[in-house]
Amino acid sequence: MIAEAARDLGVDTDCPLTHSVQGQLEGRPWLQYISYYEAGRMERLLQVSCWVVVAYLSGMRDSEIKHLRRGCVSVQRDPDGHVYRYRLHSVAFKGEEAHGVAATWIVTAPVARAVTVLERLQPDEEPYLFAKPPSSPSRRQRQDPHHVPGSSTTIKDMTALITWINAYCLAHDRPDMVTADKGRQPRLTTRQFRRTLAWFIARRPGGTIAGALQYRHQRIQMFEGYAGTSSSGFRDEVEAEQALARGQYLAEMSADSDRTALTGPAGAEAEARLAEFARHAVFEGQVVSDEVRLRRIVARHDPHLHPGMFVTCVYQAERALCRTSSGPAETPAMADCQPLACRNAALTPANLQALASHLADLDNTLADGDRLAPYIRHRLEEQRRETAAFLTRHTPEPTP
Repeated sequence: MIAEAARDLGVDTDCPLTHSVQGQLEGRPWLQYISYYEAGRMERLLQVSCWVVVAYLSGMRDSEIKHLRRGCVSVQRDPDGHVYRYRLHSVAFKGEEAHGVAATWIVTAPVARAVTVLERLQPDEEPYLFAKPPSSPSRRQRQDPHHVPGSSTTIKDMTALITWINAYCLAHDRPDMVTADKGRQPRLTTRQFRRTLAWFIARRPGGTIAGALQYRHQRIQMFEGYAGTSSSGFRDEVEAEQALARGQYLAEMSADSDRTALTGPAGAEAEARLAEFARHAVFEGQVVSDEVRLRRIVARHDPHLHPGMFVTCVYQAERALCRTSSGPAETPAMADCQPLACRNAALTPANLQALASHLADLDNTLADGDRLAPYIRHRLEEQRRETAAFLTRHTPEPTP
């Protein structure tokens, strides 16, 4: 019988599952099959992969993620049935009582998908999504009634995930390995994800994550829910990172003796503020590199210069056109900036280039102006005249 079975089925040193691989990577199955002996390991890697997605794209803490339960995502749809918001429900602990309080995070589609995967991974009777996988020995032996692993286990699983990714890339000749850190495999911790997300939101708002998802869009969504409250700390982390990034940028400008001076209505005042800031942040031509020290310098000696795409705001509340009666007086509302009219505007060479590019875009649009509605064409022509006049007034004469 054994010999007959060998003739019919063949002989292999492995034991593939009967499940057919569905996942595609660049149009091809990511594996030929999943081995019975690898199923338990794959469960752990899948679970920690979902943890990474939730942690990085929500700003949640590890303790808040570990309290996610089946059915924790609720969806809001418009009248046409299109999803426009995902709400993630869990328990928050920062600044709250010891047992936490119910809280809601606004998340994006990749997080909702990770929750769906976890709900399929866990048995129907298991309420916690990050309980130990069904194949876990302690789970099978019922040694732990709650089954939810601690942070140290998650850190070990992330290390195993990096090892698996790099081995897979090496075996399949792929370039997208997890890069080494000082010659060693990086060791991730559960606390790094909030800080990393805050860094990217503060410093690269136009960068992309999860395909077409933008950090600016991520910030707007996340700040609707618990992540936007002061008690969560995440808004504070983003704002602190923004202040540090601004301080580093301004200190580097102050230390650059060869840079072109700022122009514009507030150009002279911007230069004076940069010189004063340099007294505290620049020593012997070198910028303070210690982040803690630079944060302290920015907090005490903030020059209130805010770099933007089209202008650098030299903020002075009483003459700021972006201010509203209900808004805070300490910082400008850059989204409501009126760069061509505000007396707080200063211009770097990059600002002038951005304005010139915008002027060229207006020219291209108006060149086909017959296709524009009369009111739109009139407004674009008006904007073009104002932009050209502004550039003429504030573009410095070329150095002979």
